[in-house]
Amino acid sequence: MSDQEVQEEPANKTAAVSVEDASTPSSSGGSATASFNDDITVYTGQRLPHLDQGPIKAYAAQGKGKAPARLFVLLCENDLTPRSIKASNYVSVINPSLARLVATGPFYWPPERRERYGFFYEDNLGRPLMKDSRYGGLGWKPDDVLNAVVRPMVNILMDFRDKDIVHGNIHPGNLFDGGQKKIDRIILGDCLAAPCSASLPVLYETVERGMADPISRGVGSFQDDVYSLGVTLAVLLRTHDAMEGMNDREIIEHKMEHGTYSALLGKDRFTGSILELLRGLLYDDAGQRWGVDDISAWMDGRRLSPKQSAKRIKATRPINFNGNKYIYPEGLARDLHENPADVVQLVEGGEIDQWMQRAIDDKILAGRVEKAVTLASDAGRTGAYADRLTTRLAIALHPDAPIRYKNLSIMPDGFGKALTQAYLRKTGIQIYEEFLQHHFVVQWVDMLAHANVDSSALISRFDSCRNFLRQAQTGYGIERCIYYLNSECPCLSDKLKNYYVRNPEDMMAAFEDMASLPNKPILLFDRHIVAFLSVKDRKDMDPYLPDMHSEHIHKKILGELKALATIQKRSRLDKFPGICEWVADNLDPVYERYHDRELRKSLKDKVSKLKAGGDLTKLAGLLDDVTVSDSDRREYRRAMREFLDLERESKILAAKLAKDKTFGRETGRQAAAFVSGVVAAIIIMITAFMTLTGSPGIGF
Repeated sequence: MSDQEVQEEPANKTAAVSVEDASTPSSSGGSATASFNDDITVYTGQRLPHLDQGPIKAYAAQGKGKAPARLFVLLCENDLTPRSIKASNYVSVINPSLARLVATGPFYWPPERRERYGFFYEDNLGRPLMKDSRYGGLGWKPDDVLNAVVRPMVNILMDFRDKDIVHGNIHPGNLFDGGQKKIDRIILGDCLAAPCSASLPVLYETVERGMADPISRGVGSFQDDVYSLGVTLAVLLRTHDAMEGMNDREIIEHKMEHGTYSALLGKDRFTGSILELLRGLLYDDAGQRWGVDDISAWMDGRRLSPKQSAKRIKATRPINFNGNKYIYPEGLARDLHENPADVVQLVEGGEIDQWMQRAIDDKILAGRVEKAVTLASDAGRTGAYADRLTTRLAIALHPDAPIRYKNLSIMPDGFGKALTQAYLRKTGIQIYEEFLQHHFVVQWVDMLAHANVDSSALISRFDSCRNFLRQAQTGYGIERCIYYLNSECPCLSDKLKNYYVRNPEDMMAAFEDMASLPNKPILLFDRHIVAFLSVKDRKDMDPYLPDMHSEHIHKKILGELKALATIQKRSRLDKFPGICEWVADNLDPVYERYHDRELRKSLKDKVSKLKAGGDLTKLAGLLDDVTVSDSDRREYRRAMREFLDLERESKILAAKLAKDKTFGRETGRQAAAFVSGVVAAIIIMITAFMTLTGSPGIGF
């Protein structure tokens, strides 16, 4: 991957991805434009509000070369994790009624002096059918709706089903006229720049998904897209809005009370085949709702037998709670969290049990309620017992709804996105930890009426997160839960706050760029980076986790170096002279672990030669050579033993001298006599030798 470029600022060399396999140039920036690839220029001051997707803002862009001339970019928000993984699936859908995705990836954003993630689309959408999709109606003719909306949307939904994509953002505000005065074909806009359904008005969500916090709705199913299409058609066709001015809660209550079809089309009357279509798409029971194949069959002229909705449980007399009366279990489940203290009284006073037995008489529901109470009691009545009981009772009363705990309302597969947002907004992580620890998901899956989730995989993920929370070491805790449950989340380390790091390769590029900055820390990694790398590829990090957990700084440094070297080798990346220089400048604790001064000097010299080459593998191999460290330890132990022997002998001699002042004199005399005798013997032998050989004698 090449670097990103923006004008008039120092380059930030980071990785990026293009759908069309173009590389991303290096970023430098500062004026009114930014650059993504050599082919796309973004105008940072030219907003396009009519193309916004909720909080995701749109900006004008211009392409050249293979890229279309007119483009716009949706600039993603970090706390709304974009669906980057689905980009390749999306771009493979070739349909003129779908916004054309040209490229996607992080790029340098001059106004904030950091990287942002963006989706680049061809700007041929025109204007949205409605500025505000929440209220009103357009009063279109059925034939116009059929030709301009239904036919192209059915083709798109079939393509999305084949590519395993749930759109999650179908509403009139995201349907565009293509710039035509007479609309003969709509264009469906983006669904990737934010989590699925996070920008979808609650009117277009099913009752159950509408109860969840927008960020927590999860991916959903293809049936949810069909429901959104049905609501969209109703809004386009109707002339009156029976829910005008209602807030989100009131809209959900109105749907629950009257059913979606009646709630949307109370005063409007339709006849003919369009009525059959609307009724088929707006079933509140997902099992009875039409699918795209049913719509296609209806368009071909086939008459479809009406499906019977499941009978809704209704009590013969209401139950009183928190000053209100309830005859439907779903309504009670929705409001229990408003007063957990009264929920305890409702259960312990026997009122809920009496209501189940005398007013509802549904053995399955009564069994779920009894099990929920038992689960809450078995966990103990201390701490947040009232909140736990409230959550479990709500699940039992309405298992298709999201899990509501304190102020959270979450579909389990949306938990990771919600946790990420809470962490970035610093809005209370403790409640998410409690949610994980209380095993709510197991009960939710067990009681779910229409299981359309992979229950074993879901339970396994949440069980793993509970294990992560029990471990305080680096690489575990809530940080690991974030990346484990939200695979599209970039690394949230403060050290990488100016970069959009999605994988280990991106991280290496970011570190290489950071190596040119002053005041770099000794350690490159923190809890987030270790957890991120461990989740992304365990082979890159897990072998070195013991080093990361060590109290010794030299082990941490070596652990990081080995992890970086592993990424470089396994990903077959280019050289990183900057990272090598960064690591080499902070190796003093590693050198100090060696006892031999000459060895230290030798290692420093070798590191100095290697660092310019940028090969982290060679650097790690040099500093983590087991034979060298073992030899150094052996020599050190030998020297220590020799030193101890000499020290012991010195102490013995000193003790004897202190005890006997004449100690050593007799030994000295004997030694002197011995030496004198030896010298005399040598002289006599030499003299005798000279005499025998006739040589001159030795004169004195």
